[in-house]
Amino acid sequence: MLRRRFLAGLASASAALGWRRVGADDPWQPRTPGDAAFLARAIDLARTGSERGDGTPYGAVVVRRGRIVGEGWNRAHAKNDPTAHAEIEAIQDAARRLGRRDLSDCVLYASGGRPCPMCEGGAYFANIGRVVHGHSADAFIDAGPPRLGRC
Repeated sequence: MLRRRFLAGLASASAALGWRRVGADDPWQPRTPGDAAFLARAIDLARTGSERGDGTPYGAVVVRRGRIVGEGWNRAHAKNDPTAHAEIEAIQDAARRLGRRDLSDCVLYASGGRPCPMCEGGAYFANIGRVVHGHSADAFIDAGPPRLGRC
């Protein structure tokens, strides 16, 4: 009963903020897609994951053709997995939903600064076309395609 009330409240809050869910298993979508809206969703995921105690406050979304196709937040503590960064979680979610590993027609939005070398490498090997990051939805950086540093 409490869970249903919580989920109903979450749906109401998201709708009030201009977000809508398309299908039962689909991520929330902004009513007005754009860099600021997608980064805002990544920041929201970071806040939610951090409040739950899953890990540090980082969130990420993968977008294809103006729609969120993958979401993730840092789950390193929850999974006891040092590779469970937000960007990796979002890339894995997008690959699963799309049924392919080539995400060349996708954009990765990440809260915080530029993704760490591991996450940047994950975006590189997924062929992500562009990376956008920032600490707020109105001050973001289009970092272009992912860069692969030395391993």
